[in-house]
Parts: sequence; structure tokens; C-alpha cells
Amino acid sequence: MNQQIILESLVRALESWVRNASAAELWRVHREGGLGASIRTEGESVVHVRIALDGPPDALSSIGKTDGRLPMTEAFRGAHGEAGWGTPPPQGSAEREQWFLSSDVAQEQARQYLLAEVVARRDALVRRVEAWAAGAG
Repeated sequence: MNQQIILESLVRALESWVRNASAAELWRVHREGGLGASIRTEGESVVHVRIALDGPPDALSSIGKTDGRLPMTEAFRGAHGEAGWGTPPPQGSAEREQWFLSSDVAQEQARQYLLAEVVARRDALVRRVEAWAAGAG
């Protein structure tokens, strides 16, 4: 099967995972990474890609990992009607996780960051497809 078709399927699967991930899953990926993909083909035209947390470490494992640091954006400065939001709680604190889990704006920013990572880290996606084609997964 054409590796470009598999790569496109992998991108779509990652984008779907990012759009549908729970707040806790998003937080975990930003803190720890750990995304993985299983790729299966049927014949020459059907590709099945499943994205999951905690798969075997591979080229996708570090995508999105920021140790819980999200990029400073307008959302963090209160530009989306959340005047008075102020500064997020300190890095590494339990309050920061609770803040993230309760903030739709922070979660949306996390989704946008992950989607940008999928585009920016295309080399990691290519390596994952090449490993699959070589029989490693």
C-alpha cells in the first residue's frame, strides 16, 4: 500500500483524536506525551488507524508533550470574555491541573496546540509510517 495514503490516514486519525479527546486525556498528553498509533490495512485500498494513549513508545510518543506548559496565548490573557482569569496556577501544582480540567478555553488552546504539532511534526508521522512499513508495528 502507498505510504502517502497511510500517512494521510494517520494525520486524519490524529486530528480526530485531538478533536474528541477528553480534558483529562489532553492534560495527560501535554504532561507526558504517550500517543501511539496502530495501523492495519485491508488489501490495497483500506487503511485503519487507531490513536490511543499508552501504546508502545514510537515516533508519535512525544507529540504534544510540554510537561503541562501550554503556550501563552490570548486565551490565557483573558481575550475571550474571561476577564479576570489572570495567571494560571503554578506549573506542577494540583491547582493547575484542576484549572485546566475546568477551563474550556485552556482545553481549546490545548487542542489547537496539538493540531499544530501534528502539522509541525510531520517528520515523526513519516517515521511512524516507515516503521510500520518496515514491519515494526
